[in-house]
Amino acid sequence: MKAIVYVRISSDRKGEEAGVTRQREDCVKRAAERGWEVVEVLTDNDISASGKRLRPGFEAMLKALANDEAQVVIAWDLTRLQRNRRDEVRLYELCQRKNAQLSLVNGTELDFSTAAGRFVADSLGNVARLEIEMKSDRQKRQQLQAAQQGKRVGGRRPFGYDKDGKTLRIDEADALKAAYESILYGASLREIARTWNAQGYATGQTRYKEGHKGEPSPWRADSVRHVLLNPRNAGKRAYRDEIMGDAEWPAIVDEERWLAVKAVLENPTRQSGRPTGKRLLSGLAVCGICGATVHAGGATRRGVGNYRCSGSTGHFSRKADPVDEYVSEAVIGILSRPDAYQLLHDDTKADAKALQAEAAGLRARLDGLAVEWADGILTNDQLRAATTRLRQKLDDVNKQLTDAGRVNVLGPMVQSDDTRKAWDSLSVSQRQAVIGTLMTVVVHGPGRGVRVFDPATVELIPR
Repeated sequence: MKAIVYVRISSDRKGEEAGVTRQREDCVKRAAERGWEVVEVLTDNDISASGKRLRPGFEAMLKALANDEAQVVIAWDLTRLQRNRRDEVRLYELCQRKNAQLSLVNGTELDFSTAAGRFVADSLGNVARLEIEMKSDRQKRQQLQAAQQGKRVGGRRPFGYDKDGKTLRIDEADALKAAYESILYGASLREIARTWNAQGYATGQTRYKEGHKGEPSPWRADSVRHVLLNPRNAGKRAYRDEIMGDAEWPAIVDEERWLAVKAVLENPTRQSGRPTGKRLLSGLAVCGICGATVHAGGATRRGVGNYRCSGSTGHFSRKADPVDEYVSEAVIGILSRPDAYQLLHDDTKADAKALQAEAAGLRARLDGLAVEWADGILTNDQLRAATTRLRQKLDDVNKQLTDAGRVNVLGPMVQSDDTRKAWDSLSVSQRQAVIGTLMTVVVHGPGRGVRVFDPATVELIPR
């Protein structure tokens, strides 16, 4: 008879596939002892069968049985084949329909052509699931206890830390700090993902698609978001999305900063961050005629970039470089003054924890409105009015939360020995944040036929 060997382990943290190799050797030996021809060896390495993740090897095995490519499936034991009722039913029904046999190295032969064989298979399946569920209960209790004590219980290496999950990996920790700052500056998750990929960082996961299988998985916006929302970066230990207390590992950012970024990323009105193009004042400066934002208006035939009013093409269009240079020199001049340190004083910083609690309360009230509407207590109009009011309050709290942990955007420049060098080292979004903190830039038209830059056409209104 023709046989398929199926091997699987749930966790392979070292990536050595030692567990599946041992299973494969035992299963192939079983086939030789029975005189069966092994037509294929299917492997699911580092994939738990109890979760929702697709098992490619298991699915390929079912397809091979359905196509009569084999009459026997050899596995090390029943738990390697099935870990949930759904997969068990699919496998058993297919074996019964095709008169296929299951051969377990650490077990017995299961013949589905007889009632007795099916009874034995069901009984063994029930025992296997009981063992799995009892093991799961023990693991959950151990994980809860570890979380309450602030300890790590293992798993994939977290970004920013070494394999022990407690020792900082300095270069990655610095990248994380910069990412938190960038979000508060208004950068998008996609921008951070591009930066990390360009710096050579990977997620720690591997790709599964053909052509890229086994390669490190690059960063995407969703994976960056997941990392930034992780409370471990603030030195907190969480369990099932609930923070249990301080962790045994050092924090990468302070709790206020983490809460502020969390408020930004979880704000339902947030799109994808403020667009940050190549132009310094695009979306930041305003038109001196109508007050609309100034946007980059493309380039001339000679490649010279322009600024224009986004509200009306007739208000102005002018060269961008002289305006950028004028504003940059003004910022450098302001932050180079001996009294610039006074700009760093802030005695209005909000209580981030109190704001977080207020935000949670507002979300709970929003959920309660939905229940009251479903129960007929509120009409559609009442629901709409109350929801609008609460969402406005929540949006205001989120803005305060963001400000509570906002990076001191002026600090790195004021405290630098070389203000110009510090300015040159900033990204476009960081420079925009500095400008937005110091001033409002109002751009006017240069005047008909004027070819020389006039500083009077660019107003810098202090904030």
